[in-house]
Amino acid sequence: MLGFFAGSMVLLLVLQRLPGIGGLFRGFFGFWLAAILFSVLAERVASLLAARRRFTRATADLGHVESAYNQGKLGSLLLSAGKSAAAVEPLQRACAGEPESAEWAYRLGLALLATDRADEALEALQRALELNSEHAYGEVHLALARAHLALRRDEAALATLARYEREHGPSPESAYHRGVALRMGGDRAAAKLAFCEVGELASRAARFQRKAQSVWVWKAWLARLA
Repeated sequence: MLGFFAGSMVLLLVLQRLPGIGGLFRGFFGFWLAAILFSVLAERVASLLAARRRFTRATADLGHVESAYNQGKLGSLLLSAGKSAAAVEPLQRACAGEPESAEWAYRLGLALLATDRADEALEALQRALELNSEHAYGEVHLALARAHLALRRDEAALATLARYEREHGPSPESAYHRGVALRMGGDRAAAKLAFCEVGELASRAARFQRKAQSVWVWKAWLARLA
């Protein structure tokens, strides 16, 4: 309780000095607001620290076992945490130990793509498609198209996206990448139509998908302005 009271008082003093809103944090009402804010911040920090401890413990446990499966899980965990460079090595070991796994090849491709190693990513993603063209519900095709685009291979990207849309139907992401590839190839009119299609496809997506699709809507809107 003493720590909570002291933290709230420190936050209150800081808030009182903020221009424009400092007047809201005067008297008992101001202290009450500061205490609520401090409680929310403290809970958020505690959650982040707990998540970090769980992540550190999980990576340590997986790293102690050299099996291909554990190395693949370790690389996937690092990749999901945004540590793409660190994910490459364990995923390479997983692919070497379990060369028949489309999952490890796919994850390795994503990690290489995120670390600007598109040529190596291309090889890993093509391997994943050879092993299982339906892996990750077609997401391998989208990642492969991104690798082609990073290497400025617009025709290869368009062919990959055409296959994805033929097998899975167009999505906001595929339409966006299609627009990028068309513009890269010099067809700006078709590229603009593809970017416009992104919003239409996002509006037809299921409600739980719309937040994730909003990223492509914004990117397409910015691309139309360029």
